[in-house]
Amino acid sequence: MQRIEVTEVGITVTSVSEPVISVFGKEMRPGHTSVSELPWDEIFRVYIEVIELPTDGERWITLVVDLTWGEFLEVHDSAEGYAEAVRELCRLSGEPVPEPAVAATIWPGSDD
Repeated sequence: MQRIEVTEVGITVTSVSEPVISVFGKEMRPGHTSVSELPWDEIFRVYIEVIELPTDGERWITLVVDLTWGEFLEVHDSAEGYAEAVRELCRLSGEPVPEPAVAATIWPGSDD
């Protein structure tokens, strides 16, 4: 499970993974929660990436947060808060909210 939130100070991405349990009921790997709090001055850009998978044409849509030191975080469009985050980032940058399943840079705005 992933959750994304846009705040005054930046973007927060929370990822929760469930424990892996064997067929015998033994915990093989514990679950964990990671929270990435990304301040605005560490965010280089945010964009929507759309990848069309071969064969069936299914689309994989993610919000990518590029960081100033070269790393990035991906948030799938099924994550909690995804649509709200896209709208808020577009509001902050002055960019129009893109149509669903359309690749676009949404932060910073084109005049930044």
